[in-house]
Amino acid sequence: MGSIERRVEALERSFDTTAPVEDSEERRRIIEELKARRPEFEERMAREEAEGNFTRRRALEELEEFLRERQRS
Repeated sequence: MGSIERRVEALERSFDTTAPVEDSEERRRIIEELKARRPEFEERMAREEAEGNFTRRRALEELEEFLRERQRS
């Protein structure tokens, strides 16, 4: 799996958004925070999906669709 930063950049490119030119301190802080919490997120998602709860996955899919629609407008 790639780093969260690469995933964010890939998502920005896939939706043809302009990634920030400068790597701001706030952006770096958020990325580091997400990296630190990643194992917790993955464990929680796996546990929920094992229980048959796909709420987080559906929310992510809905967000992606929303972004696609927004870009078309």
